[in-house]
Amino acid sequence: MASDSDKSRSTPQPKAFGENVLPTFTGKRPSSDPLTREAVPPLQSSLPVLAELASGVDALYLSGRAVIPDDLFEKLELARIESAASGQPVPFFFGDVAVALAPHAFLRYRYCLDHPFGRIGITTSTHLPAIRVQPRAEFLHGSGPRGAVEWFRNVLEGACGPVRLAVSRLDLFADFQGWQLTGDSRHEFVCRAKTRHTYEEDGIFNGLIFGSRGSGSPLARIYDKTIESAKTGSAYWKTIWGERFAPDESVMRIEFELGRDVLREYGVNTPEEVLDATGALWSALTLKWLTHRIPGADQTKVRWPISPEWECARRARVGEDDWGIARMYDGKRLGSLFNLMPGLVGYLASFGALTNSTSFADLLPHLSDHLARFANDSGLTLGERIALKNQKFVLP
Repeated sequence: MASDSDKSRSTPQPKAFGENVLPTFTGKRPSSDPLTREAVPPLQSSLPVLAELASGVDALYLSGRAVIPDDLFEKLELARIESAASGQPVPFFFGDVAVALAPHAFLRYRYCLDHPFGRIGITTSTHLPAIRVQPRAEFLHGSGPRGAVEWFRNVLEGACGPVRLAVSRLDLFADFQGWQLTGDSRHEFVCRAKTRHTYEEDGIFNGLIFGSRGSGSPLARIYDKTIESAKTGSAYWKTIWGERFAPDESVMRIEFELGRDVLREYGVNTPEEVLDATGALWSALTLKWLTHRIPGADQTKVRWPISPEWECARRARVGEDDWGIARMYDGKRLGSLFNLMPGLVGYLASFGALTNSTSFADLLPHLSDHLARFANDSGLTLGERIALKNQKFVLP
């Protein structure tokens, strides 16, 4: 007979955070809701119907409490005045890290510091955390969420001294192929949120939105990621999806956005607490907050069976993969160049027509002459403009 200690090791135990209990995430289907212990509706099929391509953390916004040195505020203000006068970002050293200080605020943060890895906001207000951090998605996926947190922590503490970080927003996602939704599919979902919307891209249905920002509850989006990725130039997703990706099929993304209030409800606050709980959060959200059902005769939708597609979604791995920073940024650049080419070619063709050019070779002298005139009028050369853009597109 197994001892009590053996039983405790073999039986998964819920992980408690404060007054709340999050379910232990095993990737298997529970028989009851981990929060309410209500029975889970039966399935019609146990066969997997969706192919999971990727899952994990797609956004991790941080706030930081720290005592900002007075001399740092003085340097920030001088750079902000210079930036506002020119209307352009100016180089700035935040500790030992080169950033660009923008001539505008970052939301309610007066000082906006841009780096290829993300954006940092600094404020003198005593009503806000002194620091706000928004890592870029390509850095988050390239280094992994824990790697991103560690990098920003080191940068902040190098410039400001000790910093106490908390998570202000977490986005969890899972990408699948093999599921087609329509606008009418919204009636098949059971959600605790009162609001839901269909989303269209150029008049074509592209997904569903459940909940709303500022409500103090989760926000869920289900949409075609292939359309969104092509529009934003995020070509690195094909690298992440890898050989599992079927180019002739669309990718359906399920995404949950959790703000500060929702995370506090579950008793998680620091980056470490939040990242340790991602699997349990996904399990709770896809079991009780939002589910997809098979319509039945019962007038009570919560009694409809959970669909096999949603059961696959519930089993998403929700990992913390790091795909390589260089690979993610290369993919981002390739996608951005692809989206840039139609407009660039159109402008060059118009310029060629206006200068009576008949070929690219004919066009180049005219282009060089007009660029020089524009630089003289604007006070900023093309090389200087490229250097400013490097802050966004080029790795340090």
